[in-house]
Amino acid sequence: MFGLVRIIPPSCPRLSRASVLAATVAAAAPACSPAQAGILDPAPAYPARFSNTALMYDWTGLYVGLNAGGSFGRVQWKSYPDNTSGDVSVSSGVAGGTIGYNVQNLGSFVAGTEFDFDWRGINATVPPASCTPNCEFKSDWVATARLRFGRAFGGFLPYLTGGLSIGDVTMDIVGQPFGTNNSVSFNWTGGAGVEFVINGPLTGKFEYLFVNHTSTACNIECGGFGNINMGLTENIFRAGLNYRLWGR
Repeated sequence: MFGLVRIIPPSCPRLSRASVLAATVAAAAPACSPAQAGILDPAPAYPARFSNTALMYDWTGLYVGLNAGGSFGRVQWKSYPDNTSGDVSVSSGVAGGTIGYNVQNLGSFVAGTEFDFDWRGINATVPPASCTPNCEFKSDWVATARLRFGRAFGGFLPYLTGGLSIGDVTMDIVGQPFGTNNSVSFNWTGGAGVEFVINGPLTGKFEYLFVNHTSTACNIECGGFGNINMGLTENIFRAGLNYRLWGR
């Protein structure tokens, strides 16, 4: 009675492998966009580091400067005619100038050379019996030629220093009845200091120097009875300003 009806499903188009792959990528794109994958994300915000500008300060260069401070010392004397000896305390202000050169080639280590000249007024009265009424010791200036070695901490340079000391010496009897004995003393000096950057090539410093002066003999000018030796040692405390003329 009833015939069988064959139902034929509609044919489906065949998909190529390329079509399948393209469809897969398109479906996954919203979940794997470049922004979500971190490709275009901004760099993470790390805490800001301190500025290292000061660490890059280079001490190399030629500089000139001014300094001022005080000298505190003692004049030691020995009278050979009467075999007596002693010492006298002295002090004076100091003021002068400086020229030097630093080189910084080994990281933070700084080496340099410096010459300075200071005016000051050292006056001492020496009382040996063979020098009547008294002998005098005077020194009007002091100079040093030194090496400096330090280690820089950015704009802060502590250093050690040492070298040659030079100073004038005048000896006589009070009133100078027999003239004056004038000479220049060459000896040694040593000390330490700290230099610091104020602004660019302008630096400040605080410095201590121990200065030893050679003992000098005075005879005719100090009475003529025999040698009276006098020598000065001094402790110089000073502050200064340096200006670097050129560097690298």
